[in-house]
Amino acid sequence: MGDIADNPNIVYVEDFAGSTPQAKIQAAINFAYTNDKKTVIAANKDYYMTGTVIIKQGVKLRGSYGTRFVIGANVRGFEAEKDASLCDASIMVDYRGYTKEVIYLDGKYKYYNTWNNTSLNNLVIVNWSGTVSGTGIHLYSGGSGHEISFVNFTDVKIVAFAKGIYLKAVKPASGFAYVNANRFDKISLDDCIDNIVLEGSETIPNECSGNSFTNLQIQPTRNTKRIMTIQGQVNKIDGICWELHLIQHSDPVFIFKPESNNNYLDMRTIPPNRILNSGKSGNRFETL
Repeated sequence: MGDIADNPNIVYVEDFAGSTPQAKIQAAINFAYTNDKKTVIAANKDYYMTGTVIIKQGVKLRGSYGTRFVIGANVRGFEAEKDASLCDASIMVDYRGYTKEVIYLDGKYKYYNTWNNTSLNNLVIVNWSGTVSGTGIHLYSGGSGHEISFVNFTDVKIVAFAKGIYLKAVKPASGFAYVNANRFDKISLDDCIDNIVLEGSETIPNECSGNSFTNLQIQPTRNTKRIMTIQGQVNKIDGICWELHLIQHSDPVFIFKPESNNNYLDMRTIPPNRILNSGKSGNRFETL
């Protein structure tokens, strides 16, 4: 097997110029996209970003072991188009009062069919600014035919955000919008206010359904308000939630909203009195 440096499909961020770190990263991605390359590799260093990086269709942005993308302004960190990938890196928010999204997928790019190649894996996403704010990962669909489906998120750690993982489908003026059938596996969430939020209707025209959250590890803190809120149907959640006593209220922390049905929760560390089912009778949960 040849050395990775000799691979003609590899592009290195450090081979490109730019007026800012994100411009340098974007230049490498754009070159890979235009020249039908497949992988862009960032160096073992900090990239202090004050603008958004768009990972173009068909391009994988990969960190080296010590790569850190540091977001130093109130801007979205990364937007990944259909068939784009982001892996093997740490992303740190270094802006107090951050209100944006670290990683954003927009259904306008139409991530559909089981063979779309979009994925995010082996990532550490931390808001180290001293404020618990912003969103770690946001999936959004809000137009006719907009869809995010069959995308895999694997081995991701998310720390100190207002929303850790946020799936949102908004009713379009016409047609349907979907955030369906996505898989989140080996996800760890720590010190988030709302750890996971699924926002939409029970079914069409704006649907958040059939999403799977497996092998979750959730660590609440005194900042935490809720573990999960669900609108939609046939979503599956399993994992472990630690130390509920750290949450500074005794209200439900897992909420099935009225627009929910046939969802399944297997997180036995959450007792029945901390679960509120305002949805349909098809919602099921395994508890202590």
